[in-house]
Amino acid sequence: MPLYGLDVSEHQNGMYLHRAQAEGYDFVIIRLCDGTYRDKVFGSHLQDAENAGLITSAYWYLRAPSEGSTIAQQVDVIDQQMGGRRDLGVWIDVESVSRNHQLLLTGDDVWAAKRELESRGYYVPGIYSGAWYWENMPGGEPSMDGLGALWVSNYGSNGYGTAAQLYPGDTDRRWNYPLGNHAPDILQYGSNCYAAGYPGVVDVNAYRGSHDELRHLFTGN
Repeated sequence: MPLYGLDVSEHQNGMYLHRAQAEGYDFVIIRLCDGTYRDKVFGSHLQDAENAGLITSAYWYLRAPSEGSTIAQQVDVIDQQMGGRRDLGVWIDVESVSRNHQLLLTGDDVWAAKRELESRGYYVPGIYSGAWYWENMPGGEPSMDGLGALWVSNYGSNGYGTAAQLYPGDTDRRWNYPLGNHAPDILQYGSNCYAAGYPGVVDVNAYRGSHDELRHLFTGN
């Protein structure tokens, strides 16, 4: 059986992560910001998750510089959100599109984001994306070499249910579909999960490994 996890943002404001832990969830990945837009409940989600004993990291929804803010300006917001902490890994979320659904980020943008984070002392576990985006990025599909772990969205039929009900299994083909020559380390296998008594739905993820291995993945330690 895998470790189950949720990724949350202000769209799940009010979700009680202590209850998620009691239901058997092991980890949570919390949104810091969308470009320079600061997620309003990052701090409360983080406090809730850590108090509940969930294995925790954060993610940054990266925006292309062509959308109006530089990489450095976006990381300035991460600095504000983190309040000096450097013990939380920061995933780079790569899926920004224009209003007419044009893919905006390049491999160079992703590398610039990773370097900016690392220059300020953050640990970057890896990249979040989906085949629909990564394989069609301007300039071609980037290699994952040097970018760390891969957290990938691949929903299949994307039904409704609990984490266990929706999980396709440890040998499902989605685990073997690579992006940039790298198979998924974390599989986001649905966006319609019922969890923690929350009235809406939430993204659900799985990791095939131990708690200690996941902690190492999230922190590098």
